[in-house]
Amino acid sequence: MRAILVERFGGPDVLRLRDVPLSQPKSGEVLVRINSAGVGPWDVAQRQGRFGTELPYIPGFECAGTVVGKTGDNAGFHDGEPVYGYIGMGGTYADYAACRPERLAPVPMALALWEAGAAPVDLLTADAGINDALAVRRGQSVLVTAAAGGLGHLAAQLAVHAGAHVVATAGRDHHSFVHKLGVAEVVDHYDEDWPQRVRDLTSGGVDAALSTVTPTTDGAIAATRDGGTVATPAPGGEVPAGRRVQLLRYQGPMDGRRLARLAQVLDDGSVALCVSARFDLEDAPAAHSQVEQGHTWGKVVLSVNDD
Repeated sequence: MRAILVERFGGPDVLRLRDVPLSQPKSGEVLVRINSAGVGPWDVAQRQGRFGTELPYIPGFECAGTVVGKTGDNAGFHDGEPVYGYIGMGGTYADYAACRPERLAPVPMALALWEAGAAPVDLLTADAGINDALAVRRGQSVLVTAAAGGLGHLAAQLAVHAGAHVVATAGRDHHSFVHKLGVAEVVDHYDEDWPQRVRDLTSGGVDAALSTVTPTTDGAIAATRDGGTVATPAPGGEVPAGRRVQLLRYQGPMDGRRLARLAQVLDDGSVALCVSARFDLEDAPAAHSQVEQGHTWGKVVLSVNDD
């Protein structure tokens, strides 16, 4: 099968298209013929050697495709069923990948296979941040930073869906896009005084904040009122002495049951996945370059097989 293989850590040029043996599912796993695979900052970090992954490896944490084979009686999906999910730390930049079925879910009706592969990691992380860590409630004021990005644009929509008054940050080039997500206000996080701008818009600070990237965490803390909460899946950030703000670090549970539940907000139109760029499998280096440079909106996806 075709696969992108990383044989040494480094820049995007280390992503090479190779012919490798077909993935073989273990007992209880399913084999997925991959249609699309999401590209995120975690893929870049792994390629740079920051996860200590053993070489060589096939990149890709998330995908969408069709089940083409399974073993065991509890695989949970039938052959030919469209699925999407998080398969683990690598393996989706390929024609096929083996995966544990509990990490997969049926593809929502709202998503085409070519785009669904870009959803799982950020959708699960956004849901865990907004609905678990922050437990956002109707009427609260909520800040979502870098709201044009893969995680941010989904988190902002989930907060709006929960009934919050949402303030978001984004670069000026992306303000129009972020406004269309339903947020009340957008501020430029490249302005040094953006946390004060958020405080002014919310009468002294937001009740809760989701910092989606490390560079915005200290600002999110500054923009949150005393007694409020900041959640982030990213490292970095510290609550200054004298501030009564709770800083929560969390990881999204990467399970198929949650993905299946989230189909409702996708199918009823409350949340939309936005894909800004689509690359063929052999163009994975270009996809990584775009994600690594930052300043993108929505998600970047690889097209692997067209079903």
